[in-house]
Amino acid sequence: MTGLVLLGCRALILTVFAAAFVGKARSAARFHGFVRSVRQLAILPERVAAPAGALVVAGEGTAVVLLALPPAARAGFALASALLALFIGIAVRAVRGGVFAECRCFGSKGAVMGQAMIVRNLLLLAAALPGAVAGAPVPAGRPAAALAAVAAGAFGAWAFTRWYDRIVAALMKRLLAPARNAG
Repeated sequence: MTGLVLLGCRALILTVFAAAFVGKARSAARFHGFVRSVRQLAILPERVAAPAGALVVAGEGTAVVLLALPPAARAGFALASALLALFIGIAVRAVRGGVFAECRCFGSKGAVMGQAMIVRNLLLLAAALPGAVAGAPVPAGRPAAALAAVAAGAFGAWAFTRWYDRIVAALMKRLLAPARNAG
């Protein structure tokens, strides 16, 4: 069972990082938009933001390749965990510092940096850390269960990349509506 959970986590992290990599590397305009957000969120000088952005994109691409190769999956999980810890640190710093900038995590316009982004990255880190510690054994003799685990991980990645920001925005609007109506 643990192998199936790790396989699902591997599919989740691989797919999220692939979406992030492709989203930023797809065009020069998307990469430059990401670099602008890196400069704002990390409070970096312009001359440092482009190389830092390139390192992040390269790291995401490398994590995808490592996660796709079963013998290197543990290293892929470890790299993804390190990147997610970096992203969490930048998000915390931005929120605490009152930096108002949108994250272009997936290359296009995204949500403004906030607590929801921190929670998203913490959830992804919780999925990546077990693989960094335990590795990523491929469950043998249960192809249907393995396929279901991969599908569940890929679906989770789709939900994170496509719907997470929208769901959080809708929930926040709904939670804040009673406070607005009372005042």
